[in-house]
Formats: sequence, structure tokens, C-alpha cells
Amino acid sequence: MRVTTGMIFDSGLASIQKQNSRLLDTQEQVATGRRILRPSDDPVASARALEVSQSKSVNSLYAANQGYANDALKLVDSKLGAATDIVTYVRTRAVESGNGTYSSREQAAIGADITQQFNALLGIANSQDSTGEFVFGGYRSNVMPFGGSLAAGVQYQGDQGARTLQISASRNLPITSSGEEIFNTIRAGSGSAFALSAASNAGSALVSGLSLSGYNDHNYVVEVGAGPSYQVFDTTTDPNRASPIAPTVTSSSSGTTLAFGSVSLSLSGTPASGDEFSVAKVASTFDVLGNFVTALNSGNPDATRFGGNQAIAGMDAAQESISRVRSGVGSRMVEVETQQNINGSLDLQYEETLSRLQDVDYAEAVSNLTQQKTYLEAAQQSFLKVSNLSLFNYL
Repeated sequence: MRVTTGMIFDSGLASIQKQNSRLLDTQEQVATGRRILRPSDDPVASARALEVSQSKSVNSLYAANQGYANDALKLVDSKLGAATDIVTYVRTRAVESGNGTYSSREQAAIGADITQQFNALLGIANSQDSTGEFVFGGYRSNVMPFGGSLAAGVQYQGDQGARTLQISASRNLPITSSGEEIFNTIRAGSGSAFALSAASNAGSALVSGLSLSGYNDHNYVVEVGAGPSYQVFDTTTDPNRASPIAPTVTSSSSGTTLAFGSVSLSLSGTPASGDEFSVAKVASTFDVLGNFVTALNSGNPDATRFGGNQAIAGMDAAQESISRVRSGVGSRMVEVETQQNINGSLDLQYEETLSRLQDVDYAEAVSNLTQQKTYLEAAQQSFLKVSNLSLFNYL
């Protein structure tokens, strides 16, 4: 085969370019610290590195959610702690109100204090987080959960939901609790119930006594008509109030006693038509506080005494309700901390896997770099020698 000058130059150039390309690749590996510069360098390792990188990114998102969840739970715990302090203080004042030597003026002073505590507790129940969302509104986080006042009564405007954050592939963690669960469903002790006046009552009648014998834990509503006349509804079995019960009414100079079923309810004062009274196993913390304040301001010793006893029982039940929810919050905080530790370990494992797949072995790379420099110099020198092989050099 005839070897032409063009073939000599092309072959020499191809050899130099090949060695130079390898040298540049090795130099880039040393500069970046990466063994795989493009998928073609190692297709299998590249595909595996992509999978691990994606898993690491998802893990980072879970870590961010864990941080948000921890902050949200700490806020809820802080608010519940403040609510516990208020409930404990109100209970202390309720016990104090039972002092038989206190005058109506001193009872009214306690009532003014309890009014401030009522407003403080209402403020906690309507707490917002840093984004302006209401903490205890359930899914309706953009609506103030508790509306109303002590005089008009407080209504819950949220729902029963609990917002969640996904902190791992298999766990959606509740980060809030429904205000209904915390403040509106306090339960009376075994064999007892809450007897409350409606906040909208226009008459002066207040509940001054309650006697239960074989109580069936049903909810009863007493409606006052003209006369006055009384109708009782068992709203547990008759929620639409279609079948009234006629109570046995006993009146005396100290008030009126209504007997129905296993319940004996005493009222002190004069009711107005349209007034309502309730007997229930479950009540709202705000309703119990509102009745207590009304009793303290009434100057009626019997109503004040009964309101104080109801407040003590109510605050015990409220504290139990808050503690139950707060215990769940604490458990979830521990769960978040555990998941953060797991995520930290996973992140380290992903880093180690990526390092094993992608990172360059510097000792090997530097050795290859030296070797490839030698090859390049040899190719250059060989081309120089071969390119000088010409008959014209011997003429």
C-alpha cells in the first residue's frame, strides 16, 4: 500500500487529538472532582446516580416539611400552655368565689377579673400563625374560628379538620387541632352534667341548683313561654324538638324547680318568654365561663354558688381536654424529631452513594494525567519524526 504524505499527517493529527482529548477529560475530572462528566462515561452509574439524586431531593423536601411541622406544633403547644394557665387561674378564682363572707361587690370584682380571662382565652382560641392562618379553625384556616362575646355567647365557625404536612413517604402528620375539640367539648364527670343559661336570655332567672338521679347522659333544653310556662326537649332523642316534655313545676319564694325524668333543675329569678336553659353532659368552656360571670354579677348568692361549682367542674374538664390535645401534640413533636434523625441518616447514605458513583479517585486520576501527558508528548514527537521522513531530506 502506498503511504502518502497526507496519510502521514492525518494519522499523526488523529493520534495527537485522541491523546489530547483523553488528557483534557482527565484534567476536567481532577478539576471538578467528578469521575462521570457525561452519561456516556458510565451509563449504568449515571442512571443510578440520577435515581439517588432524585431520592435525595425528595428527602430534602421532607426535611423542610419536618421543620415546618415542628414550628407549627411548637406554636400549638405554646398556645395550649397559655390556655392551661388561664383555666387553672379561673379555677382558683372560682374556689375563691365560694367564700361565704364575700360581699356582692367583691363577687363582682371577681366577675370583672374572669371577664378579662374570658377575653384572653378567646384570643388564644383565635390565634394565628406567622402566615395569618387561624391555628384552631380546622381546615377553615382563613376564618376566625370563635366569633361572639361574653354577652352574646361564643359560636364555633371552624370545622372538625386537622391540617397535615407530609413528613415522610408514608406519614401525613396533623399539625393543628380543631378548636371544637379543645374548647367546645368539655365533658362533665361521671353522674354529673352542666346546667347553663343561654347567653341571649332576657330574664333575670339563673340556674341555682341541679340534682341528678339515674341521669341517662342525655341533653335537655328548657324553653320558657308566656306565664311563665315551661317545655322540655330531650335533644338527644328529639333533635328537632318535635315532642316536648311537660315538667313538674314547683315554685317557692327562692325560685322555681323543674323536674323532668331524672333531672331536677332549680332556677332563681324571673325568666322571660323565649329564655332557654340547658342540661348537658358536654359543654363549651366559653359558655361555662359566661354563666359564671353572669352569676357573679347578679348578686344572687344561690346562683353565684352554683355558678362557682359549675366553673370548678368546667375548668377541670377544660384542663383535661387541653391536656389530652397537648399530649398528642407532644407525641407528634417526638415523632418529628425521630423522623428528622431518620432523614439525616438517609441524607448521609445518599451522599455516600453519590460519592461512590460520581467522585473521582484523585490518586488514580493524577496517575492517569501524568501517563496521558507522556502519551501526548510521545505522539507529538512521533509525528515530528515521521513528518520529516521525506526524500527531499536526502537530495
